[in-house]
Amino acid sequence: MTERFPRWRDVANSLSEGIRNGIYEPGKKLPTENDLARHFQLNRHTIRRALEELASAGMIRTEQGRGSFVCDDPVEYRIHARPRFSELMKDSNRPTTRRKLSLRRMAVVDAPERALAQDVLGAVTNVIVLERIGYSAERPVSYSRHIFDAGLHEGLMAALDAHDSITEALRKLGIESIRRRTHVNARCPDTHEASLLRIELNEPILRTVGYNVTPDGRPIEISIGHYPGRRMQLAFENLQTDNVSVSHDAASRAES
Repeated sequence: MTERFPRWRDVANSLSEGIRNGIYEPGKKLPTENDLARHFQLNRHTIRRALEELASAGMIRTEQGRGSFVCDDPVEYRIHARPRFSELMKDSNRPTTRRKLSLRRMAVVDAPERALAQDVLGAVTNVIVLERIGYSAERPVSYSRHIFDAGLHEGLMAALDAHDSITEALRKLGIESIRRRTHVNARCPDTHEASLLRIELNEPILRTVGYNVTPDGRPIEISIGHYPGRRMQLAFENLQTDNVSVSHDAASRAES
């Protein structure tokens, strides 16, 4: 007698329920076809048909030679004249944290992206470099580097150390920051970025370079963000078209 429901559908329903209930987390690898076949006591052809159904429904992705992975539910980051990562965290409705990796004062000639810092910040002698990681539901969603003119305020280093929010740190010093321009490009990560973001070297990232100024136009910060392409999407709001530049360079690597 023909079964009312094919067995592959039972497998697909069981796996999709596990994804919805968090048993299989976004970005994580599913058990192998052999493991699933043993668990459900079915042949691999039936398991493969169930995985194909989940892939067509957008719940998983299959990578040749690596297996099947639960699709990430991307977080939207809105970029406007005053982009704030803290706003992203509030709007995502997910448990979020942010961690400082380092906060250093150094000569501009020793800074990461030295040429960029000298070009944008002008004739500065020293800079302050802040590096951070942002997490959403315990997954890294951003690795950022912020380069400030150390001469902006004598209390800048202490304020950045005391506050998780850059906006709040600047506000305590009476400084307002406005995003003048944002460049965006897509590429593969270098080994350092891949390690921090917990992604593979062949997984694309979005890299943004933001130029922040005071209301009177003084350059004060270069904000460089790295976002896993599958976990983040960028939305540009209320920006003039000449304030955004988008490019694609799969071969390029961030300056060390």
